[in-house]
Amino acid sequence: MKSIFIVEDEPIIARTIKTALEEEGYTICGIANNGKEALYDIEDLQPDLVLLDITLKGDVDGITVAEKLQTKTNIPYVFLTSLTDAETTERVKQTRPAGFISKPFTVASLRNNIEIALFKLNDAETNNEDATVDDEALFIKNKSEFIKLKKSEILFFEASDFYCYAHTLEKKTLISRTLKYVESHLNDSTFLRVHRSYIVNLKKIDALYDGYLSINKKTIPVSKSNKEKLHNSLSLL
Repeated sequence: MKSIFIVEDEPIIARTIKTALEEEGYTICGIANNGKEALYDIEDLQPDLVLLDITLKGDVDGITVAEKLQTKTNIPYVFLTSLTDAETTERVKQTRPAGFISKPFTVASLRNNIEIALFKLNDAETNNEDATVDDEALFIKNKSEFIKLKKSEILFFEASDFYCYAHTLEKKTLISRTLKYVESHLNDSTFLRVHRSYIVNLKKIDALYDGYLSINKKTIPVSKSNKEKLHNSLSLL
């Protein structure tokens, strides 16, 4: 199981994060409330990921910690912050973090950002392969394992920022790739891009309307540029 180190100077927030992530199955290997202590402990403990608050008490803020980590280790980090001003954003961009979480955050956004950051880490460790495809299924990398999704059970793919979700009747599975990447690797005529945010399984369409379609009571928009291609792919009478 991946280990996470938390750098946060608000005790309540630190405990909340620790509890939430332990419930998700992650190991919290340490917590620091200042930059100097964090740098010492991180170098000693070598966690898989660091959650790093930007605004820390003392002379060493979170961005300074990140800059020093870059020179000493290859450990990825995700920033936590309530600051969104231009100066802070520019400093953050220079450090190339694995993620950025704005406060206040939800457990879901915390979990998703950590999953994406760890996906990127696994991606680098496995020659940039976090999803493989065969004729019958997709294998989606999830932490230290691959989850098998049968293509026949996938209803649709939905874009979400720089990653996407595969939806089945039972669940939705995070894929740490863009929808465009998934589209280029499916190589299956059963699936069709109908909108910039959606790829659908043609066999799962329940109804087709002017400008949208329905799959399992989910309304999915159909863009004008994809309308003709969709109609040509279906047996319309």
